[in-house]
Amino acid sequence: MRNTRHDVGRGQRNGVRHHHRRRSPQSKAIGAMCRVFVKNAVRMWAMQPNLHWPFSSIDQIAALASPPSSATIRRVRLPSCPAELIGTAGSSSRRAILYLHGGAFLTCGLNTHRSFAARLSRSAGAEILNVGYRMLPDHGLSAALSDAVDGLRWLLRRGYHWSDIVIAGDSAGGYLALQTAAELLRHGYPPTAGVAAISPLTTLDRHDDSPRRRDRCAMFTARAMTSFMRYIAAHGEKNPAGQRIASPVDADLHQMPPVTIHVSSDEFLRPDAELMYERLTAAGVQCELHLWDGQIHDFPLAAAVLPEGRRAIRDI
Repeated sequence: MRNTRHDVGRGQRNGVRHHHRRRSPQSKAIGAMCRVFVKNAVRMWAMQPNLHWPFSSIDQIAALASPPSSATIRRVRLPSCPAELIGTAGSSSRRAILYLHGGAFLTCGLNTHRSFAARLSRSAGAEILNVGYRMLPDHGLSAALSDAVDGLRWLLRRGYHWSDIVIAGDSAGGYLALQTAAELLRHGYPPTAGVAAISPLTTLDRHDDSPRRRDRCAMFTARAMTSFMRYIAAHGEKNPAGQRIASPVDADLHQMPPVTIHVSSDEFLRPDAELMYERLTAAGVQCELHLWDGQIHDFPLAAAVLPEGRRAIRDI
């Protein structure tokens, strides 16, 4: 049985917080490895974020991995970026997921997230359109949002209805999933079936820099988060008018579909997830927030070896 606590927020009958306290030995091992390798690599980037780092090589290396044996993968060309439709034996033609990968708007892509998308497809019984949206520094965030909308239009042309589609993403992709849903509603489109966000970035204005969070996060440092925010401010939008980049927490959320958010209770982006939950429930939106103790940022992507990741995918 899971060591989980369920809390309904004060005055927020439409919001539920789930606190998952039990940790597996695998999660402890992965956390230790990330502190040694990932966190130190992130420290190096934070010292010189404007160098020409070989970010594209991460997705290129991931391409060497064998595709998931149980999945069917169809290449799709959207107007401005590549995508791929992923299905499994149990995929239904009645529901689909538009998936937006993480990677700080800088790295990762179709290859890094293919296995995760296939696992999610299998668990949800849904086709997944994995979108290789345009990224920094060559393109601003508005280009990535435009690519997400193009992916949704492709699914609609395939025969899915708005109520058949969930928009999902992890980390930076979580920002894109939430912001895409909000932008579509702002322009008068109907809501999708829901939004699922894993360790999402939800605000470009605020981050919890407490010593406690700084020590416990296995992947990021306070300096790295500060450097990232400055980088986004400098490169995140190519609009010459210098318009402020929107954050999902500041959108009009009243018509948002149901949202589920999964985040580690020890990572830097926990405050982002909690703030998004508070804004959604205050707007009357159904939202579930899952806090997972002792996990790394974006932990469901390690579901192949991590029991907590597999449980999170089942919940999503």
